[in-house]
Amino acid sequence: MDLATNITSSCRVRVLLVPVPPIKTSTFWKHVELVKKFSVVRLGDVTPDLQKGAGAMFSSQVFQEGQMHFQFTTTYTRDHAHLEDFQPHRRIFGVIGVMDCQEWKDKDLSEGYKHFVDTLHKYPTAIATRCFAFDPTETQPDDTKGLIMIPNVGNMSFYMSTMICDFASEILSQFSILANRIENLPSLESPLPRSYYITQQFEATNNNGVMPQPSVSTPGTPYNNHRQSQPPKPTQSSSSSLLKRASTPVGNIKPPPLNHHPQTPPLPQQQSTFSPKLPRTPMSPPLPSPQPTMTRSTSTHGQGESGKTKRRTPGRVKKLLADLYLLAGRLPDAVNHYSQAIELTKTTSDYLWLGSALEGLTCATLLLEYLHADVGHIVSRTQSAPGDIPGETPSSPTSEVPPSSLLGGPRSTLSEVMQRYASLIQYYSKVSTTSTVPMPSLIYAETAIKMSRFLLTVYANGGWSDKVLNLLIQGRLNGESSTDTVTGPQRFMSVDDIIKHKESGIPRHDIAEWVTKVWTARLDDLSLVDQINIMTHMSSVLNAIGYHRKSAWLMYESVNRMLPLLIQSRATLASSRDQTKKDHSKNDDGILQVLKRICEVYGLGERNVHDGGALGALQGQDDGSNKQRDVEDGVRGAVAKEQLRFGWPKLQIDILRQCIAIAEALPDYGAVLYYTTVLLKNLYQYISKDEQIRLATSIQRIVAMGKRVGQVESNVNYWGVNIVSNIEALLPIPRKAVYQHPIADSVAAAATTPAANGDPFIYNPFTQKRNEKPQVILVKDETCEFKVTLSNPFGFDLELQNVALSTTDVPFNAVPATATIPANGTLNLRLTGTPEETGTLTVRGCIIKIVGFAEQEFLIDYSQKMKEATKDSRGRYTKEEQPKNELIKLKRSGLNALQTSRKRETSDELKPIQFYELNVIDDQPLLKIKSTSLLHDAVMLYEGEMTHISIELENIGNIPVDFTSLSFVDSTTANPLPVNPELPMEEQYEIELYTKGMHVFSWEGSKDQMAQFVGKNIQLPPGGQWKIIVNVYGKRGCTGGTIQIDYGYLNRKEQSSSTSFYTRQLYLPVLVTVYQNLEPLNWDILYLRHSAPVPKNEIDSALQRISAIDLNKGNAFDQPIEDLLLITRHFDDENNRNDYCLVTLDVRNTWTVPFDVEFVIDNSDLENTDKKLTSVVTIQPGSTKRVTVPVKRLFLDVEECLKPVPSLEPNKQFVVSQGPKIPPEQERARLQMFWYRESLLKRIQATWRCCSTGRHGILNLRPSLRLTPMQLSILKKEDIEFIVEMKGNVKKATHRRFECKCNDFVTMEVSIHNRHGSYYYAKRKYSLHHFKHCNSRISILT
Repeated sequence: MDLATNITSSCRVRVLLVPVPPIKTSTFWKHVELVKKFSVVRLGDVTPDLQKGAGAMFSSQVFQEGQMHFQFTTTYTRDHAHLEDFQPHRRIFGVIGVMDCQEWKDKDLSEGYKHFVDTLHKYPTAIATRCFAFDPTETQPDDTKGLIMIPNVGNMSFYMSTMICDFASEILSQFSILANRIENLPSLESPLPRSYYITQQFEATNNNGVMPQPSVSTPGTPYNNHRQSQPPKPTQSSSSSLLKRASTPVGNIKPPPLNHHPQTPPLPQQQSTFSPKLPRTPMSPPLPSPQPTMTRSTSTHGQGESGKTKRRTPGRVKKLLADLYLLAGRLPDAVNHYSQAIELTKTTSDYLWLGSALEGLTCATLLLEYLHADVGHIVSRTQSAPGDIPGETPSSPTSEVPPSSLLGGPRSTLSEVMQRYASLIQYYSKVSTTSTVPMPSLIYAETAIKMSRFLLTVYANGGWSDKVLNLLIQGRLNGESSTDTVTGPQRFMSVDDIIKHKESGIPRHDIAEWVTKVWTARLDDLSLVDQINIMTHMSSVLNAIGYHRKSAWLMYESVNRMLPLLIQSRATLASSRDQTKKDHSKNDDGILQVLKRICEVYGLGERNVHDGGALGALQGQDDGSNKQRDVEDGVRGAVAKEQLRFGWPKLQIDILRQCIAIAEALPDYGAVLYYTTVLLKNLYQYISKDEQIRLATSIQRIVAMGKRVGQVESNVNYWGVNIVSNIEALLPIPRKAVYQHPIADSVAAAATTPAANGDPFIYNPFTQKRNEKPQVILVKDETCEFKVTLSNPFGFDLELQNVALSTTDVPFNAVPATATIPANGTLNLRLTGTPEETGTLTVRGCIIKIVGFAEQEFLIDYSQKMKEATKDSRGRYTKEEQPKNELIKLKRSGLNALQTSRKRETSDELKPIQFYELNVIDDQPLLKIKSTSLLHDAVMLYEGEMTHISIELENIGNIPVDFTSLSFVDSTTANPLPVNPELPMEEQYEIELYTKGMHVFSWEGSKDQMAQFVGKNIQLPPGGQWKIIVNVYGKRGCTGGTIQIDYGYLNRKEQSSSTSFYTRQLYLPVLVTVYQNLEPLNWDILYLRHSAPVPKNEIDSALQRISAIDLNKGNAFDQPIEDLLLITRHFDDENNRNDYCLVTLDVRNTWTVPFDVEFVIDNSDLENTDKKLTSVVTIQPGSTKRVTVPVKRLFLDVEECLKPVPSLEPNKQFVVSQGPKIPPEQERARLQMFWYRESLLKRIQATWRCCSTGRHGILNLRPSLRLTPMQLSILKKEDIEFIVEMKGNVKKATHRRFECKCNDFVTMEVSIHNRHGSYYYAKRKYSLHHFKHCNSRISILT
């Protein structure tokens, strides 16, 4: 029986609609919907009683504005029969049979009507019956008494309305008989709890004298129409239950008192068992009166209870009469009788009947306001908040009304209803204090639900209004549809909804508080069906106000109570071997939807878990081919779904276990499979190893049983955990690796394009550091390897029977393998294969067959790996690399996390999967190094020595080679010394010159350029050989290097339009050992004093002796100091001056053999082109010799001296110096010293040679040369030079020394040579003459 959960349920007359077979289900429900359209009947339209007229007790003409509200139902049980005498609206007052004449074309309609009459004994409380025959044919006669034909022609609505009004008239006439019986009762007992009835032995209904009798309109009686004659005396069925209950002794019954405090609900494990007080079946037969075990005469306490009952009977009678008036639509009479009943029950402290009277009065008040009637206390429908103080709310009644003692003054309807229900719930709590009969738990629970639904209606519709009143009368929560969409299972209340509903003035916690009051009742005393219905209503109300977790918990509790009923019903169904079992499976969808809702709220929804295809089995999707297309089009299932799970794992495990138990009880193997896989694949880390093994093995059993009954498709993949974590192509061995290079034209085009990022820094420590791995390029018809990472998150080993790569686009011959993944472990497996054509190879994932399960394809979304690669060191995305569709991840509280995860997955759900793609190119050539001139790939050199290495290559492939290039790397350039930016620029230049300017390796023919990357076109057919010569230079600090040979086949027809080409590489590592044999040190520059000139023939002889020195003769040499000094005494004819200085340095032999060192001095300049001077000296082992060489003094232009120090690093980052700023004078001095040192090093070159071994090399003078200001002043010519000449009787002895006779007049000519880049002034004794600059001379005659 349905619960009375609406605040207006007390006004509804229950009428049962029963089908008269044969009739189709769809046809029956169509006629049911037609009858339900006439659920409200206006009393003015009801046919009045022709005998009594307006004098009838329940005459419809007294209050014609009233309405009778019918509740047409199609189900009937006697679960609440013990409450029918206490609340008449619970009983079935009428039965209407529905017959389809189309099914009786060849049959007699009277047989169907007789069948209907024969079934009326099942409904003992019915006082009016009808049988409607719909859609009659023209040939079917209307001669069956009591059968009403409803033709489908004409104004059918008017005809049906007339029949319903006639049916209502008969019910009203029967109400009068019931009312007379009630008024004549000597005593009226309160209803006993249902648990007292089920303890008695049930007997047959006909043995108890409660045999239902047909009503006055039932066929078989002499009265076919009550309007023709006075109806007979009502039968016993009309009031037999009331009379029977009046004689029931209650003195010997001492029930347990009602617990007035909310009790904590039992744990799920405790609630899944039967209560000893509950019936074994939810469908119980009609309940008889319990047999007395003690007479009133044997119990003094019983006599006292009997007297109390007689004193309370008048108030109870008034309450029952008011209920009948309310059902009859006579609202003013109902309000009057309710008022009297309230006064009487208050006097006798009959709290149970007092609370019920207040409920009826509230219902009548709302109906009167709905009809806009005035009975003295109906006020206007002004909206007010529930917290308004009674008496302070202004009201404007429709007419002048006297003050009512019940209402205590005018107030709004909302406040009035809330106050009444707050009072009556307190009265219900006091029942056990004044009566031995406990408070019926069902009534208490229904009262709390009524008020919560009342407040919810006001809350959901924006406050009190006419719309809310209409919805309350109709028993709905909103007016959008016939169903309560407010409490729909898929709705989540957002913050916007809460703000919108806040305008109603009803706090959500007030509604939840009324729902919580239900727990005050002893729900365990109710039947399982009632417990389930009550919890369902509680859950729907809490869900509507946004208390989704509390709502889901109540769903969970109700499902726990369903479990024993499901098990019992399935057992009964199996024992009866009913052939209509498939029809029951359709009714299981509601339970499955409840389980789905519970899982969704607690973080186990379909969007938050991995199910591995089990959801498809649960929903009955298409075959696997459609699934494969879905996977290709978007992210689905466990392939690339992000980890969106949240919630409390322990609670989620209990919920999933209960879901599995419920699904097994149905049984629905698709649901069992789904929840089993969800538990195993999402919460495996929280369950034990034994349970994991049990769940994994049960999957196969579930699938087998599901296939047997057709609930599980045979082509569903049942193992959905993605055990493939990563797939990565491995680089082949270095000599088989393929590298891509752009063609020169494309490189030039790219170079002209400015940088896209616009970063002015060559090195920016705040930019994203890309971990770029070398690209793997596959070659046609060559075996390639892939590293596959497999993970097993479970507590048992996974045995893989077959593992192979899954590829598309390019034919690929994959080699399968077998493996076993250990429990809670990771396995790196190498899979091989061979691409058979060129193009783009797409690696989707792996095809794996786990032992005991179907073969399945596990996909890998490469876009997720790319996202991880773009994260910085802290695991965050950079602003540039953050995906546009990636929502900002913020921590949410409550179910906001569920809404956030649902949005995020919805945005990514249709995102295409990005698979791992590799490029497959044509066949490539293959070379090998056949031989080299090195022994053990090692070479020993002296510092500055140059030697050669020969390398012989052989083509061992099937493709010719037409291009080759060499590049070199040595230890000094591969790991260069870090340059401190705070060092002076001269020192930075020396470091760069050492690392960048001195190359260890160079190719033949490019010694001068020291080329580091040289390409050459060759023709090397398959099987051919080719020889390469590489130069090696002994560089201090070098420990080794690598010679890289790139080769390829470029002249392909298909590569004519390509922008890149591919090469392979060969590497030859060379171990280099460099020893220092000679060490220059102690540089110095000395001033050479001018001496007397020597004849030219002596100078020529000195030059011949110097040039005659030959290192190839192998003799020991001493430096010709005298000849070199003699050359410095050579006078120029113009100015008769030798402008030389002496450069000295020590050279030490640190080796064990003598070395001959040759110095070459280049003194040529723009003014003269002197020949180069050569000085050779032999240095014995361990000795040091001083070397002296004459060098002409230098003078550099100002522009050349002010040039900045060059840099050999083209992409050198400018760094602002942190030290003190250097004054400009010091900066100019440092630059001048740098450039003079560079000029001096260019003029002096030194080489060495070992006569015993024939080895030779270059002596590096740079590290030992450091100019000082004193040395610079000697090396540099003066800016202003004075040249003095004497004319007349004068003989020139030496430079600036003249001989003349005493007292002879001579002419002195002074020439001033200005080499500086600015003006100077010449001053004489009496005048100052201005002269020009730039090497000009001025003669001063004295």
